[in-house]
Amino acid sequence: MKRISIVWLALAILAAPLYAHHGRGATYDMKKRVTLKGTVSRVDWRNPHVVIWMDVKDAEGKVVTWGLENSGVSQLAQEGYSCNTLKVGEVLTTIVNPAANGAPTGIVVKVILADGKEIMSRERGQNPVD
Repeated sequence: MKRISIVWLALAILAAPLYAHHGRGATYDMKKRVTLKGTVSRVDWRNPHVVIWMDVKDAEGKVVTWGLENSGVSQLAQEGYSCNTLKVGEVLTTIVNPAANGAPTGIVVKVILADGKEIMSRERGQNPVD
């Protein structure tokens, strides 16, 4: 019986970080959406999530760099995206669920290219929140 208790305790400890990683409700305000227009300053094409860094002017005209979390590399690649999809200097409009604490971070709802094409959209069933 003691062994079974130890196994269950170990499984619970190991599972906690997995649950926390996917519990985005505490990190992002999933009920709020913000539209950002800016310029790609960097793309971190890496796991566990691709991050788009975007320079956005705030209400006073000051440039603020936003970090926008996206899905992982393999999921985006399966949808036809690559590390070359977005270019540094490219102007984008993004719709994101912003950070719950007000930091300039968010999770991508969709990306809109300068020509109006929507990509990486959770609204169309792509790039779901995991």
